[in-house]
Amino acid sequence: MKALSLFSGIGGIDLACEWAGIETVAFCEREPFPQKVLRKHWPHVPIYDDVCTLTKERLDADGIGPIDIILSGDPCQPYSQSGERKGEDDDRFLWPEVDRLLETIRPRWVLRENVAGNITLGLDGVLADLERHGYTWQSFVIPSAAVGAFHRRDRVFVVANLNSIRMNTEEHEVVE
Repeated sequence: MKALSLFSGIGGIDLACEWAGIETVAFCEREPFPQKVLRKHWPHVPIYDDVCTLTKERLDADGIGPIDIILSGDPCQPYSQSGERKGEDDDRFLWPEVDRLLETIRPRWVLRENVAGNITLGLDGVLADLERHGYTWQSFVIPSAAVGAFHRRDRVFVVANLNSIRMNTEEHEVVE
């Protein structure tokens, strides 16, 4: 299974996916320090630096694909309880860029992670977008204490699957 990792950070989700047999074939991370960490651990995997300019056509031209799963930890600041919680009005609200890539790449799987504040601000829109693209999804919360931390820091995960149904959006037909 081949993954496109968006908002990759230092590759935590990518490492877990690697352990599960999923190969990350491209990263998208704009911050220099995380890019250095990614280059150290995955020296042959390309890193794109702007999700807003990343396209399926660019990935195809670079010989990356097909993509089976998109991994996304889009910025949490628009939803975070410790921030201003501006949601869609925050300039760091980048879910629409993920949504655009889902629409054009059409991976069979999506794995998204974010802060628990996303549950009460924005998650409904994410789930509606996934459904609009034909995905079946499941969301769940995992506290950091569940993996041995001495504090509770909830994270919301969404796993979505095309569920063997492929939608041809140009012809508006569903093919099973």
